[in-house]
Amino acid sequence: MSTVKQAPNREVQAVKAPAGRWWIAAAMALGAVVVALLLPNVAGGDVGGMTHYMGLLAANQPWNLLLFMAVPVILAETLAITELVVLFTQGACQPWVRALNRWAGFIAGPWFLSITVYLMKNAVWPLTSGGAWHGAADAIAVGFYLAGVVPLVGITLIELGLIGGVTQRSRMKLHATCVGIFLVAAHVAMIFGMLDPTLLGWQPSHLMPGGETMPGMTH
Repeated sequence: MSTVKQAPNREVQAVKAPAGRWWIAAAMALGAVVVALLLPNVAGGDVGGMTHYMGLLAANQPWNLLLFMAVPVILAETLAITELVVLFTQGACQPWVRALNRWAGFIAGPWFLSITVYLMKNAVWPLTSGGAWHGAADAIAVGFYLAGVVPLVGITLIELGLIGGVTQRSRMKLHATCVGIFLVAAHVAMIFGMLDPTLLGWQPSHLMPGGETMPGMTH
């Protein structure tokens, strides 16, 4: 009789645990969105002849550089390095390595979700509605940068046990794949963000008679 009673209990626990984790994920997402909507606009104004990606990082120094670039990249590099340690030691690493990997995964998703919502509100929508993109390089840089939200949120969901399969190996494989995708997207964004947008066809709207851009009059 005891075995018959315990089986339903285990079944109930297996159902309830994922539901609780989904609530945690929802709360983290809601908090990230609320923070993004409440923060003041520091996305930068006139960026001259640069891409808006570079304009964002150059404005409000050093805070924009730290918040939009340093923190996400440091979290991703921390995840990559600690995962390599776990793989090379075949799991026989120090407990703090796994803890560091886990906490970096927990923080990365909400942090970048907040960045994505913030930039959609303060950069992507105004630039799109005003037709102010600086050509293909500008759109590619910002697009790949914001695409990083998918793998980073995925990593957080893996840490919460919501995706990634039932085995530790399958979760580690998806975890490592997400880290790799984010690093590729971030580096593509950096390359196109640092590119002169005129090389991919963008032309400043206001030109002086000699063909040079009028200072402070680009869009």
